[in-house]
Amino acid sequence: MDYRQLFSDDEVRQEFLDRFDEIAAGATGLGGFESVDAGLTADRAAEAVQRMTEGLWVPDGSGLEAIIERFTRPVHLVQKSTFKLPLDGRATSANVTARVERARGPLEKAIPSVGRIDLRNHDLKWVGTGWMVGPRLVVTNRHVAEAFAREAQAGAGSGFAFKQSWTGKVVRPSLDWYQEYQQPEESRFRVTEVVWIEPDHRYDVALLRIDATGEDGENPPPPIALDTSGARVSGWIAVIGYPGHDSRADPADQQRIFDGVYNCKRLAAGQLTAVEGRDVVHHDATTLGGNSGSAVIDLDSGKAVALHFGGTAGRSNVAVHAAAVARIVRAHG
Repeated sequence: MDYRQLFSDDEVRQEFLDRFDEIAAGATGLGGFESVDAGLTADRAAEAVQRMTEGLWVPDGSGLEAIIERFTRPVHLVQKSTFKLPLDGRATSANVTARVERARGPLEKAIPSVGRIDLRNHDLKWVGTGWMVGPRLVVTNRHVAEAFAREAQAGAGSGFAFKQSWTGKVVRPSLDWYQEYQQPEESRFRVTEVVWIEPDHRYDVALLRIDATGEDGENPPPPIALDTSGARVSGWIAVIGYPGHDSRADPADQQRIFDGVYNCKRLAAGQLTAVEGRDVVHHDATTLGGNSGSAVIDLDSGKAVALHFGGTAGRSNVAVHAAAVARIVRAHG
C-alpha cells in the first residue's frame, strides 16, 4: 500500500497521531489484535508515519499497518440498504467518516443496485459482485463470468453459454441484491444471458442480462450512472461489494479489519491513487477477493467512476475506468 496517499491529508495524519493512544488501546484490547506489538508507542507511531509520508516505510510486522488501515480506510456494514461502522469499539477517523457521511444520500441510492452473484450446480456458492449498468443489464468482471460461462463455440462469434457441472447440470447464476449482514431479506434475479465477455487481452469486464422480474415478482433496481469524465487522483470514492475471506491476504490483518465477517455487502471508503494509461485506475479502499466486480462510487457525483477488478494485498487495487465500461455497454449491451 502507498502510505504516502493514506497520509496525504494533513488532517487525517494529525488526527491519527493525536488519537494514537486511544487507537492502540482499542486495537490491543479487542479480539483479533492479539498479535499487535505491545511495544508500539506514540513516538514510534510518529516516526513510522513520517517515514510513510516520505515513501520510506518498510512493513515491520508490528501490526501498525492494519491499525492504520482500519483507522483511515474503514469498512462499513450494509444493512437495510444503508451503512454503518461496526459496533466493535475500535477508533475510526472522524475526518474520513465525515467525508462518507456527506455522501450518504448518493451512496444509499447506489447500494440497492449492487448484488452478489450466486451460483447453483457449481462447486462455489457465490463468485463475485455485479451491479446494474442499464435496464436488465449487469456489469461484472470477465474472471467472474468465466466461472460459469464460456464462448458457445470458441472463436465462432456465436455468443456465450453457461457451463455445465461435472454432474452434467447447467450452472445457474443469479443476482441477489441483498445478502446483508444478519438480515434475512433476499431479492433474486436469474441471469438469463451472458451478453458479452471481453477477450483476455482486453479489459476485465463482462455483461450479463437478468430476468425482467425477480423470484418474488419485484422489479430490478435502477442502473447506477457512469461518471465517464477523467479520473481525479486523490478523489474520494467508496467501493460497494461483497468481500469474502481471502487466502491471499494476511489472516490476522483480515480479522482486524473485517471482524471475521465476510461474504456480505460492505461499503469501503478510499481515494483514487493513480491513473494507468487511459482506462485503468488505482484506489486504496479496503477490499478482498469477493469484491471482484464491485462498483467504485465517486463521493462527489454519486456515480460509478470505475469497476473494481483486483489488487495486491498491502499494495493497491485496480479498476476499469467507467469510460471504458460505457464503451463496452454501448458496443455490446
